[in-house]
Amino acid sequence: MLKKSPTSVLKNEKGMAIFEIVPILIIIVLFINFSLGFFGAIHTGILNSIAARNYAFETFRFRSNLSYFRNVSSSGGTNPNYDKTKFRTHGIGSDKKMGSNTWYATTRLIDFMNFQPARAADQIGAPTDHNKSVRDLAGGRNEKVGVNPIWIRTAYGICLDSNCGTAN
Repeated sequence: MLKKSPTSVLKNEKGMAIFEIVPILIIIVLFINFSLGFFGAIHTGILNSIAARNYAFETFRFRSNLSYFRNVSSSGGTNPNYDKTKFRTHGIGSDKKMGSNTWYATTRLIDFMNFQPARAADQIGAPTDHNKSVRDLAGGRNEKVGVNPIWIRTAYGICLDSNCGTAN
């Protein structure tokens, strides 16, 4: 009978695949995490675009003069008149800031699940920096303020005459 020679533990290949699969699983989970986050942001943008367009076409339907919001005021007061602004805009507000006259943008996170105390795609700086200086493009490109969460603000509008957008 043949006697097996003792093999070294270092030459044993049992269980080595676990060291290969752990980083691959982490990468797959991160990929799914960001895929779901970006899907939610794009889906929200599409749905907001459909809603804003539908509301704009509904209020513009069969009207020869778009200067007034309604033909007859329901409260008996004056109708809002758009002759001063020369345009009308219809948009979708945030789904989280209901009951406010301020028009907040809808926000969606880039990363879907939060695995740690700090988010995977955390914004750089403080939230006040994000709200105040995100449009500050003095150098031509914003490299100081992060983009998580994404802001989505969809609006449709129409000019009432040829003077729309010109300085008076």
